[in-house]
Amino acid sequence: MAETEAHEAQPTESGENEYAQLADQVESEGSPDMFDLATPEITQALTEAPLFLKSAVVEAHVAEAGERVVTTLADGREETAQTTEGGEYVVTNPSGEQYVLQSDNFAKRYEEQEDGTFRAKGACRAVPNPTGEDITIMAPWGEEQHGGADCMIAVAVDPTEPDAPISDDRYIIGGAEFAQTYAPSEQLQQ
Repeated sequence: MAETEAHEAQPTESGENEYAQLADQVESEGSPDMFDLATPEITQALTEAPLFLKSAVVEAHVAEAGERVVTTLADGREETAQTTEGGEYVVTNPSGEQYVLQSDNFAKRYEEQEDGTFRAKGACRAVPNPTGEDITIMAPWGEEQHGGADCMIAVAVDPTEPDAPISDDRYIIGGAEFAQTYAPSEQLQQ
């Protein structure tokens, strides 16, 4: 399994780490109902985060309209659910975790193998959950997404343009699932 290292944001002029300030703020105010992944602190942390490449081989099928896909993590936690419109891909990771990707994103992130499975070719920048607590976000697909204290906050990155500005398409990945399916880019390129 890949091991992730905590992201270290640069100190601000006041000498404090903005990412750590965010964690302190959440700690002092209690967990918000929805954790906001669009804050300047999270944006900066993701911009400076290491690049991870997805290394898993997955199974996938084209979804039919009305298919309900519930993403369940290795610890049994329901992370999110999504109802398909039809034509999307339902991806099944080696651990059994399932999720939905639009067909254009699927084509960018996976390539079909001779045996009918798909090799990942996607990348993300990711940082550990700074709160040390469970969080809930509004996912880009319009459903709540739940993560544990060990989840990773991620943004998809085009591996051919890793230094392009990061998008607003931010989400969370369970800690165990991240460790099973992602590796630091320098580890895979050796």
